[in-house]
Amino acid sequence: MKNIVVILLLFFTVFFYFESTSAFAASPSSVKLTEKEKAFIKAHPVITLGTEKDWEPYVIVNADGSISGIDSEVLSKINKLTGAGFVLRAGSWLDMQKKAKSGIVDGLSSGAAHEERKTYLNFSNPYSTIQKMMIVPLGNPKKNLSNRDLDGKTIAIHKGNMADEHLATKFKKSRILECATIEEMIQAVASNRADATFGNGGTLYFANKLGLPYIQVAYPLGKKLKPVFAVRKDWPEAIGILNKGLAAISKNGLVKLRNKWFQPDEKIFPEPMIFLNKSEQESLALVEYISMSIDPSWMPYEALNDEGRYVGLTADYMDILSKRIGKKFRLIPTESWAQTLSFARAKKCDIVPSAISTPSRRKYLNFSSPYLSFPLVVATGHDKMFIDNFESVADQTFAVVKGYAAIELLRLKYPKIKIVEVKDAITGLEKVHEDGIYGYIDTIPSISYQIQKNGIFDVKISGQVGLKYDLTVAVRNDRPELLSILNKAIASVTKEERLNIMNRWISVRYDKGVDYWLIGKILTALVVIILLLLYRYSFVSRYNKKLLLMNSKLDLLYKTDRLTQIYNRYMLDREMERELARAARYNSPFAVILLDIDHFKKVNDNYGHHAGDTVLVAISSLLSINVRETDVLGRWGGEEFLVICPETSLEGAALLAEKLRTKIEELHFPAMKENVTASLGVAAYVKGETGEYLVKRADDALYSAKRMSRNLVVIAHAK
Repeated sequence: MKNIVVILLLFFTVFFYFESTSAFAASPSSVKLTEKEKAFIKAHPVITLGTEKDWEPYVIVNADGSISGIDSEVLSKINKLTGAGFVLRAGSWLDMQKKAKSGIVDGLSSGAAHEERKTYLNFSNPYSTIQKMMIVPLGNPKKNLSNRDLDGKTIAIHKGNMADEHLATKFKKSRILECATIEEMIQAVASNRADATFGNGGTLYFANKLGLPYIQVAYPLGKKLKPVFAVRKDWPEAIGILNKGLAAISKNGLVKLRNKWFQPDEKIFPEPMIFLNKSEQESLALVEYISMSIDPSWMPYEALNDEGRYVGLTADYMDILSKRIGKKFRLIPTESWAQTLSFARAKKCDIVPSAISTPSRRKYLNFSSPYLSFPLVVATGHDKMFIDNFESVADQTFAVVKGYAAIELLRLKYPKIKIVEVKDAITGLEKVHEDGIYGYIDTIPSISYQIQKNGIFDVKISGQVGLKYDLTVAVRNDRPELLSILNKAIASVTKEERLNIMNRWISVRYDKGVDYWLIGKILTALVVIILLLLYRYSFVSRYNKKLLLMNSKLDLLYKTDRLTQIYNRYMLDREMERELARAARYNSPFAVILLDIDHFKKVNDNYGHHAGDTVLVAISSLLSINVRETDVLGRWGGEEFLVICPETSLEGAALLAEKLRTKIEELHFPAMKENVTASLGVAAYVKGETGEYLVKRADDALYSAKRMSRNLVVIAHAK
């Protein structure tokens, strides 16, 4: 099986290489349409979608009347993939909505899927995500930093924009100024006739194009828009064609297309794009810049290139964080990673952008939430076997870069391991051929980068070590406000931004010419070998499937309660340990809810154990439906259930407990005369306490509820 995997990997590496070269670049693949959809395209060669003329860069009306922008490019790709003829007609958004309703145009572009429009339009899947923001005059003269700050002030909105009109209803104490066009709305804010407006990155883009760069982001609004295409209700085939076209472009393709149009200049974001409290704002105001020291040679994460410029995955993240918080990040150069750590200890820099938390480093640094995570792997010579379990080689000698967190993490997990410290990754990879050195340990991106850049083809990645690098920003421990600010900035980085950074740095680039004829012969041979191996493997696969099914069943029995099919006591203990570790590491809150069914013995005595089992299954099912996705539910024992609530305050857990109590009370069992109720105890984790003590406090609260009246939620306050 391993041989097949290796050959498949080699095959697909070569295949994707051809995909990336111009000589073998494939034309866009066509989309498989139904006969009805094909007939629809033939009957309707042109499908006109109305759109707003001023919504740049989604829709840009050029001087000659043609339309470009994001929407135009997406539809153009869909047309090429499907053979359809979607076109845009730009005008007043209010007017276009009326024309779509009356059938003058066939649908709408760049709108939202509002209920009011569902009576006459069908909607495609979303093709973008837009963060709504509160836009204010440049400099934010009235310090509008929250919705409450806009009480008694004027908000300009685009008349006919349903999303903005709906959002405006939440600002009951503000004056609403309706504007006929987006340009008029921007002018109202830029000239201070309005104190704010609802907008997005496109609003700033259009303002700059109008020569009105006098507005800025005050803070992000919670709501995100997901624009869709819409087509008249009696043309369902058109929506099917649009959705198939969008799926063929792929999410990655849509992100790249959007990034082509959005290249934000720093001037657009002169103030933070995240909400900071008063102490955080005051802390930032005291400094001109934030100083940082980096690993000068750890690509593709970070390094200084030949021109002395800071580049890499981490550099791109720091660029985003700098813009989010509105402060420059200034580099304090070092000659090595060891010197960077020395600078951090001496507080010669404010942050270290690519750090991993370890016990020794926590003595002088605080660590942000992780923003990247990669497993640690072993690179060896080709003479070494694949490593299924690192424990089997954990007593060998491995090369690791001096000062890297891997050294401390490996010694903690594998006390018998022997480590040789090296200057950098390239030196570590060269060491794998020396006698006595089993392999070099680093992350996959780092090793792959060095192999490709330096042409090291006599090494391979042989397995994982059971540890991962959670990349964080390390902050000097006398700057707690800065840690809080950076955590907010990291949380604001969007999925699209993360995907864009990964695409830029974790992708293979080739610069050398290739003998395509030779590669073609190799490909043919590989395909034949793969087919033969797969044919042989097919005989074994049936037995493997049976084995996997049996293992899956055993795993289920091992983890779940047999009756209720939710987590058992063992898994609850494991999840509790995990949550305690997370709370200790990141200082994150969590709470527990302990629930006990009232008078359960009477249910068994009066109606039999079968009825009791029915009650337990019904309640576990009800709890599963009503707890959150992040919560952990399990059977604690007998008629008791435990809910672990990550990232939850005592008040939040109490609200959830009350919801669960009410839902249980509403349950009706036809075979029983009375309804079943439950008593619940709620406790929040207090720093330093054990899991046993936390559950005991919840248990004490539960039995207080039993003593008082049952069918009650009691909160355990910290002692």
